[in-house]
Amino acid sequence: VEAGVIGLGGRILPLIGDGGVAEFFADAVFSGIGAFLVFIPQIFVLTFVIGLLEDSGYLARAALICHKPLRFFGLSGKSFIPMLSAVACAIPAIYAARSIESPRARFLTYLAIPLMPCSARLPVYTLLIAIFIPRETVFGGLIGWQGLTLFAIYVFGMAAGLIIAGLVNRWSQSEGQMPFMMELPAYRIPALVPIARKSVQRAKHFVTKAGAVILGVTVVIWILGYFPNQGADLGGSWLGILGQWIEPVFQPLGLDWRYGVAIVSAFLAREVFVGTLGTIMGIEGAEDNIVPLVEQVQADALPLGSGLALLVFFAIALQCVSTVAILAKEANSWKLALRMVIAYLCLAWLAAWATFQITDFLA
Repeated sequence: VEAGVIGLGGRILPLIGDGGVAEFFADAVFSGIGAFLVFIPQIFVLTFVIGLLEDSGYLARAALICHKPLRFFGLSGKSFIPMLSAVACAIPAIYAARSIESPRARFLTYLAIPLMPCSARLPVYTLLIAIFIPRETVFGGLIGWQGLTLFAIYVFGMAAGLIIAGLVNRWSQSEGQMPFMMELPAYRIPALVPIARKSVQRAKHFVTKAGAVILGVTVVIWILGYFPNQGADLGGSWLGILGQWIEPVFQPLGLDWRYGVAIVSAFLAREVFVGTLGTIMGIEGAEDNIVPLVEQVQADALPLGSGLALLVFFAIALQCVSTVAILAKEANSWKLALRMVIAYLCLAWLAAWATFQITDFLA
């Protein structure tokens, strides 16, 4: 899909010519379209696989097995599939939460899904771990510190999702959950055609419902980064000025305005953080080769506490506009989606600040 979008852009952009209009179509329109079209295969495949599991009779048994441990956190056994799929991407996971009959368990699942360590976080984790964690091994070379750190941040995200769901369940226990009753169907061979048709409809629903929101936010970010200097210097753009305005927010974490700009741009997609930071530091193509960016940040002597704070921040913060748009549509509440964004951003900052302070004290 990404190659198709790039190919289409390669055919159309030469017809537009040079200048700001061409840059707008290249960086905003085609990049914006590509930013959400690449999710279509994931949504289709996951919906199709879940349909196979459900139609075969296995999904009901998996939910039954997982219900007892998840019930402690107020979740349902059917929350297992959405939370598991959220490790790949939160968007199809939110769709998968439709199978949860209990409104309360579905709401708590919505709370847990954004904290699952999705694949979009991996480039950020890779960059930060390469910068701050030494390539040394322990236990006779069996385990490396970098791999152990990545494992720990994944476990941290999963545990945070369960803990927050459990705390909200206990603090807002105004009404009880629906009893968990499930009829175990007989095993059978799934009907492929209806499942495929449903998967296509789900993918089309994503394009029509979330596409406009995602494209709109992409255009806004592009305008902020392009004007008033026509993209010559990201630091002197409106986005750079915005980063300098919010710099006091990130100073307690040992970060300057450059990281603030990269964090703001990461609302398009978390992995954009790497490319934006590379652009600000004069390194092109950082998404494909992070080594020069790693060396540049290490040369700037960013404190270890700041690196760990960024890891914690990205593990908690809800920064994906695609996820927010789908969450608002599925929950039929923009109020819920925006409250989750604000709550997780505040929680992410507090956790990052605590991480920075603890690391600074121990160092």
